[in-house]
Amino acid sequence: MKKKILCLVMAAIMTVGTAATAYAEDFKSDKNWQVTFDGDEMNSNFSSKEMAEEIYGILPGDTMELQVEIKNAGKEKTDWYMSNEVLQSLEEGSQAEGGAYTYVLTYYDPSGTEAVLYDSETVGGEGTSHMGEGLEQATNSLDDFFYLDRLDAGKAGSVHLKVILDGETQGNAYQNTLARLQMNFAVEKVAASTVTVKGEDTVIRKTVTGATNTVKETITRPKTGDTTNILLYSTIALISGVVLLVFGILSMKKRRENEKGEQKS
Repeated sequence: MKKKILCLVMAAIMTVGTAATAYAEDFKSDKNWQVTFDGDEMNSNFSSKEMAEEIYGILPGDTMELQVEIKNAGKEKTDWYMSNEVLQSLEEGSQAEGGAYTYVLTYYDPSGTEAVLYDSETVGGEGTSHMGEGLEQATNSLDDFFYLDRLDAGKAGSVHLKVILDGETQGNAYQNTLARLQMNFAVEKVAASTVTVKGEDTVIRKTVTGATNTVKETITRPKTGDTTNILLYSTIALISGVVLLVFGILSMKKRRENEKGEQKS
């Protein structure tokens, strides 16, 4: 009887243990978070609190990916920047919490081309960024903002943050870090400058747009006429003047001869 009870207890323990087995899952936020610039001001539809709430439900070993779209809704080209405060928050939280987790910060341009902004196997440890530095070095070198992309009017890109909890992570102290997570952006219009270069018979206007030096040339001719035609007309006028002068001299000479003949007669 005791053996049967013991077997039942062991079976119950095994059943509970099997039910408690956790499997790592990958999650992707379905929130339509955006930052837009309409030509005058920036607007966003999310907060740090909302981002943190998206991640609160994940367990050790799980992965969560957040996405924020940046869009140029204005009529001019714009340069976009992102605050490196997002990196600083992760670094400080990692040092305070003591547990390891991984994150990947990625940007996708309007064509879908991926650019890894930062990839760390262990935040706060020896992870490396796309610049080949540790996190602390990277945050110090990026100042307040780092450059993302130049967006034409109506175009959009997106920033993705993937957070992976270590399977051995205990507690939820990382949630405090994510609650302070700041995805701040800055934008500036790309100013076009015009340079005028005057040649002998042409005027070239070069429109230079922004730091990439995209040059558009417009070649026009002055309204003063063709210099070749001017030279031809000047030559003809000179010859005509000489001919008229010769005719005038001959006419005066002939008149004097006629006057002398009349006096003799």
